[in-house]
Amino acid sequence: MKALRRRGPDTLLDTDATAPEAGPGEALIRPTLTAIGPSDLAVARGEIPFEGIMGHRFVGVVEAVGEGVADRWRHARVVGNINIADATSPLARRGLGNHAPDRRVLGLLGKDGCFAERFTLPASNLAVVPDTLDDGQAIAAEPLAGAVHASRIVHLERKGFVTVIGDNLSALLCTQVMEPLNNTVRLLGRRPERFEMAERWGVRHRHIEEVGLRGDQDVVIVCTGSARDFAFAMGMVRPRGKIVLKTEPIPLPGVELAGAAAGVDLTPVIRDEIEVYGARCGSVADAISVLSSGAVDVTSLVTKRVKFTDGVAGLRAAAEPEQIVVVMEM
Repeated sequence: MKALRRRGPDTLLDTDATAPEAGPGEALIRPTLTAIGPSDLAVARGEIPFEGIMGHRFVGVVEAVGEGVADRWRHARVVGNINIADATSPLARRGLGNHAPDRRVLGLLGKDGCFAERFTLPASNLAVVPDTLDDGQAIAAEPLAGAVHASRIVHLERKGFVTVIGDNLSALLCTQVMEPLNNTVRLLGRRPERFEMAERWGVRHRHIEEVGLRGDQDVVIVCTGSARDFAFAMGMVRPRGKIVLKTEPIPLPGVELAGAAAGVDLTPVIRDEIEVYGARCGSVADAISVLSSGAVDVTSLVTKRVKFTDGVAGLRAAAEPEQIVVVMEM
């Protein structure tokens, strides 16, 4: 089969990859649409040390199931949780399998991904896509799950002040998820062309350099993975306010990572008793429910489509600053 693979220092289209088979508890999936995310670009740049078949965002159809998997999964159109944990591990038994230290991650850590004509995933990781959603909507389930999760980590009071920092996919999804929960949500970014979307959604927006540090925000969501923006958020949030670090700091050209704590003065966290939360993956089933409600616009976030066989070119396109989501038609 064909697969987009990271091999040594190279990213290539492998035309002779071994087709997988569904093992016990697994489903064999034929992807119909995949999307390129920041983590995939980090793999392609060699900044995430993964070798194998890439890809973790998909919509697909279950073609076969392994031992122990109910027949109802056959022919189902699905999306999936990318974290694969041993169900008997201590964290998984507590509902924290996404954080299990020995977990595998689809296309990123110890598990071949979905940028292939076939791949496998445990059936317990899957969520069915209803007929009311097309592939172009369902492809947003994985990143949207993280945005929904971030909105639930902190309690958003309707009269509170909420700011989302960023204008990438994560920020644009978080803004849409949080706006119905709170009527004072605003988006701060550095790309004025992205503000047109916020305007369409009825969300307030400003360039981040036009905003003063008044210390009056109840919640600030940082979606950039940037130490500079984390420091900015500490200046924006009120005493005993909350900061959510939504985007895991992936190495990006010219961006100082939020993990570089030595370059950030954490004094405000202690002095003002600021609560800092991390938010990563969420429930894809919850994301499908939000998509089905029609409350989130995701189709306008797809800015380029390429054929899977042009996947290497698709990765180059996804690295262009003007792109939000690049999808690959399988």
